[in-house]
Amino acid sequence: MKSVTVCRGCGRTIDNDFIYCPWCGYSRVAADDNASLETVFNQLEHLQADSRNQQISEMEKQLDELEHELDTLVLSSEMHK
Repeated sequence: MKSVTVCRGCGRTIDNDFIYCPWCGYSRVAADDNASLETVFNQLEHLQADSRNQQISEMEKQLDELEHELDTLVLSSEMHK
């Protein structure tokens, strides 16, 4: 069973893992912790962007390889005519 808490903003029950209340948006984090949370979120955004860029790079490499294979097949079929 997940641990729950009561939101100080609206009084509804929410998961203890939530940083913000999904009902009213009340922050469960103290004001001085908001700066550190923003740093964490910025790091997460950078990690996600790096991951997306790496995936795009891998996809471009695969497309280049497929294009080369297709060129080879087209050349081969033209030579056997």
